[in-house]
Amino acid sequence: MNLATAVYKQYLESRGIKRRVWRIVREVLVRLFSDPTCALSVHGKLLKLPLSHALPYNLERFPFYDRLPRRLSEFLHKKQGYLCCIDVGANVGDTIAAFYMNDRDAFLAIEPNTTFNKLLSDNWGGHENVTVVSDICSSSNGEDVFAIQENKGTASILQAANGARMSKRTLDEIVSSNPFAANANALKIDTDGHDFEVIAGSEGLLSRNLPAVLFECDAFQNVSYVEDCLKTLDFLKQRGFHYFLLYNNTGNLMGRHSLSDLAPLRNLLFFQLTSSFEYFDILVMKDEDIHQFYRAEIDYFVDKMPDKLLQHTAIIAAALPTRD
Repeated sequence: MNLATAVYKQYLESRGIKRRVWRIVREVLVRLFSDPTCALSVHGKLLKLPLSHALPYNLERFPFYDRLPRRLSEFLHKKQGYLCCIDVGANVGDTIAAFYMNDRDAFLAIEPNTTFNKLLSDNWGGHENVTVVSDICSSSNGEDVFAIQENKGTASILQAANGARMSKRTLDEIVSSNPFAANANALKIDTDGHDFEVIAGSEGLLSRNLPAVLFECDAFQNVSYVEDCLKTLDFLKQRGFHYFLLYNNTGNLMGRHSLSDLAPLRNLLFFQLTSSFEYFDILVMKDEDIHQFYRAEIDYFVDKMPDKLLQHTAIIAAALPTRD
């Protein structure tokens, strides 16, 4: 066990004053040794990741954080009999670990950040069913100059005159170069502000497959965030989706909504932008699947409630419509 791994484990296992001490030690190591690599179990898979990465801490702190991909994978395996997942913004491969159920699963992992791409390849390069690509996934094809900003295990890619020249491709174009991914029934997107662009470049895949699509809604530096969010949801409606499930940034279910009536979401976007609330996760699926998955999600969260709240939660859950 290297020093970085030992320190992160102590940080996760400690409480109170001891945790604060180990947090300081961790921060010092990040600065002194340029964010060294540690190895921790994430979703049952030992993964290499930067010491500054927030995921292990978030998983320990929030019981529902990043657990949705596993439930979605289980549902798709049961419903459709297979999983072919495209992971845009694959980071170090943590979402693959959550989705992964057997060696017949297939993954196209897209990660342009060189730091994360190397760790992604280290973590999954030995698996023949995981294909790693490094292009920027966008709404158009071409080249431009980009700078990468890393922060606690995430990375934003921004156009910048002093950056590096990198290629960008639509997801449809990337899939055309990786034919196995044309059968994708799951698409996860987490690109720190570029999720809407990725969706705009996925028209062929979305219209053809109607895959389950899980993406993030966060303003970042996008001044037209609300307009782009609503435009993206309308784009998905035009591709054949009619409903979406909404989750908060710690993984709690916030309900099912219709893509034909975005008034409730407008109110929530206002709340997001005028409060300390961070972001939403949105999941769209084909109609038959989303009704069944929503029912399963209601049961899942009711089952996780403490006994003192169970009766109240069960009464509300029983009254929730799972079909219009």
